[in-house]
Amino acid sequence: MTYRVVLAGGGTAGHIEPALAVADALVAKRKDLSCEFLGTNGALETLLVPKRGYRLRTIPKVVLPRQLRIQSIFFPIQLVRAFLAALRQLKGVDGLIGFGGYVSAPAYLAATIRKIPIVIHEANAKPGWANRLGRHFAEVVAVNFEGVRRQWPSAVLTGMPIRQSIASLAQLRDKDSFRKLHCDTWGFDATKPVIAVFGGSQGSRHINEVIAEFNSQFKPQGSDLQIIHAVGVNNPLPEKRAGYLPLPYFHDMAAIYGSADLLITRSGAVTCSELETVGKFSILVPLPHGNGEQFDNAQALVVHGAAIAIANDEFDADWLGRNLNSALDKAKAFRSQDTGLNIHAADRIADLALSVLDKGARK
Repeated sequence: MTYRVVLAGGGTAGHIEPALAVADALVAKRKDLSCEFLGTNGALETLLVPKRGYRLRTIPKVVLPRQLRIQSIFFPIQLVRAFLAALRQLKGVDGLIGFGGYVSAPAYLAATIRKIPIVIHEANAKPGWANRLGRHFAEVVAVNFEGVRRQWPSAVLTGMPIRQSIASLAQLRDKDSFRKLHCDTWGFDATKPVIAVFGGSQGSRHINEVIAEFNSQFKPQGSDLQIIHAVGVNNPLPEKRAGYLPLPYFHDMAAIYGSADLLITRSGAVTCSELETVGKFSILVPLPHGNGEQFDNAQALVVHGAAIAIANDEFDADWLGRNLNSALDKAKAFRSQDTGLNIHAADRIADLALSVLDKGARK
């Protein structure tokens, strides 16, 4: 029997990358299985999914209003439109694996109507509305954080599915040679501190402005500090200077994680899980939007001594100038306590999904 599985999740790399990791694990385990993706037009999945060789189907985007505004009256209409589109796209599908985000809620409702078994993965320490809804219809719910597993007693703790390149980096033995290779490529001195800055898959205008001011006020030419900075593909690229390398996007995150002494970034679930897996210390600036999940994600690292968290409106060049050397000292002394849970998460979720599919086929 050939299984046809759809993976739903889009909008940000935090939803797409785990889904891609699980899809890769599924097709590696079973030759009698095909994977497709459900996303929205114009979002990041339209770039990342086809690049990895998977078919992408799209439905209209549905955004839950965070505040009661006049536009809120259109939310039910948008949800119905997306649900009907998902109902069409899921025809003939054997299983749905959802990762949250704009596309997942209508996909869960459509799969339930079509009696398609559902598996859910919740990445964040504070679950989003789509997965809070979908877990009531799911055969299996997998989670990334122990705190969520305690909230949802029937959930399975799997960790976060991460890219194979990151998992391989966590097990790399000769890290010094790896670091020197990439520092040489960037024109950096491997004997001096390297700080990597990025604001998530879309970049962060606020973080970019802080780094620009820090460079002009606190980091003179000839400083030992070396900064590699992903500003985001839609943001203007600053001028390169000695010890400062701006890029639109980090295409090789393994090179960044393996070469940086300290990372300054947002606290999306994927980023936090990757930091945990590779054992890197960070300054986390939670995105002050959404349902507060990035604050919870950051605290999960802070309590283990793996990060400093600073509120977005408190993170400025003065704060960075006062705290950067202390953060570098903490990064140097940090010893990871990661158990390796995330390295095998994609396989665990794939096995759970296959068990659900096989159970359904036997009925």
